Amino acid sequence: ISIDKSARNTTITIKDAERADGGKITLTLTNTVGSTSATADVVVLDKPSRPAGPLQIEEVKAEKAVIKWDAPKDTGGSEIEGYLIEKQDTETGRWVPAGEVGPHDRKFTVEPLTPKKKYNFRVKAKNKEGESEALTSDKPVLAKNPYDEPGKPGRPEIADYDNTMVDLKWSAPSSDGGAPITNYVIEMKEKLSNDWKEVLKTDGSKTEGKVTGLKENDSVQFRVKAINKAGPSEPSTETPLHIVKHRNLKPYIDRTNLNNVVLKVGRSHKFEVDIRGEPPPKVTWTFGEDAKLSNNDFIKIDNRDYHSDLYLNKLTRKHSGKYIITATNASGKDSVPVDVTVLGAPSRPEGPLKVSDVHKEGCKLKWNKPKDDGGLPIKQYEIEKLDKDTGRWTRCGKTDEPEFDVTGLTPGKEYLFRVVATNDEGESEPLETLEPILAKNPFDEPGKTGTPQIVDYDNIKVDLKWDKPKSDGGAPITKYIIEKKLKGSPDWEKALEVPGDKLQTDVADLKER
Repeated sequence: ISIDKSARNTTITIKDAERADGGKITLTLTNTVGSTSATADVVVLDKPSRPAGPLQIEEVKAEKAVIKWDAPKDTGGSEIEGYLIEKQDTETGRWVPAGEVGPHDRKFTVEPLTPKKKYNFRVKAKNKEGESEALTSDKPVLAKNPYDEPGKPGRPEIADYDNTMVDLKWSAPSSDGGAPITNYVIEMKEKLSNDWKEVLKTDGSKTEGKVTGLKENDSVQFRVKAINKAGPSEPSTETPLHIVKHRNLKPYIDRTNLNNVVLKVGRSHKFEVDIRGEPPPKVTWTFGEDAKLSNNDFIKIDNRDYHSDLYLNKLTRKHSGKYIITATNASGKDSVPVDVTVLGAPSRPEGPLKVSDVHKEGCKLKWNKPKDDGGLPIKQYEIEKLDKDTGRWTRCGKTDEPEFDVTGLTPGKEYLFRVVATNDEGESEPLETLEPILAKNPFDEPGKTGTPQIVDYDNIKVDLKWDKPKSDGGAPITKYIIEKKLKGSPDWEKALEVPGDKLQTDVADLKER
């Protein structure tokens, strides 16, 4: 800065002005009378200072990078018009324009980048005076995603197949490349072709897939690629050559020979059953409440591939019921029930055989129905008695209901009773009484009365009285019978009857002698 003074003027000269030389300049004049001052603003215009750093690289991917900076500390005295962004491929060393943004932007996406190359970036601010010095990134960055493609999956295995489809399973890659695997792509080629074509894109990261719509008898191979945000992996090793064919077939039991049967006790029967399915189904027979059958004296099972025989030998009533044949393989199962009814005589009536209302000529019997009717309606019950004196069973009668009134017993004798149930197949074992009963009334005859006494008489009648018996025999006395006879005659004849509550009477209509 130089200052030249004269009597009439003062000159201030600033050579090679810099931005720091700007500001206010004040000129003060003084004499004996006083002083005066004047101020002038000095503005030095220049290019901006370089943008404030550091140059931040916020996001790098294979084909782009996002950079960020701050405004210059010195705008150069005029407004910032914008920013110039450049990139440098470190292999070529050349800086090339990448883009330009406005004065208020501090962020820029540099693209396109060449994947796997290293880049430097720089930013310049500009105003009407020109461009600033550049703000340069601290070190090169590699143009790559923060993740890579996955490694190749394991070789797929054919877990299942049929004549139109294949189920494939494989292991996940040892590396997902740094990003989750989003799905897999299954490719297929035919035996005589070199071209692989996509046949299935899986949903999610499951390592399995079903390829459908295949043509039976075609020879094909499969391979798998893993996919993430970076793209597809290298393909897996392909499967061995596979011929499209059936592998599993749900069992089906031929119903032709599985008809319900009705047999008599002691008879035999054989069920011969054909079965379809792949692989050959496993066959079981069950009876009743899922009781699995095995060979014994009454039952023999002969299972072979695609066939089963069930022999039922010398059947009894307990073999009646529902038999179920079940065929099972990996594809499912089939079951068919068949009813076997074995007819026979009923089981014996259910006891005890109760005896009630015994009197000298009869009694009442009562019992319960058999638990097993033999598979047929009970026709009737037959009742027999045994006189213990003779030891022989004789028929008493028959009835439709489980009770019977026995008549025709000989008073004073002991009896046993038995009952059998009958149906069209025969009669049951008998149900017998446990103890004999005595055919007698539940009471005895009264004892004899006291000797009648004549308390009065005349020529045609006598008045009699007597004492009641010492025992009434267990039942109230209902009447007294008065008998008479002529002297010298052995025969007594009935004279009259007197109610049981009276102990005297008169006998009239006698003849005078």
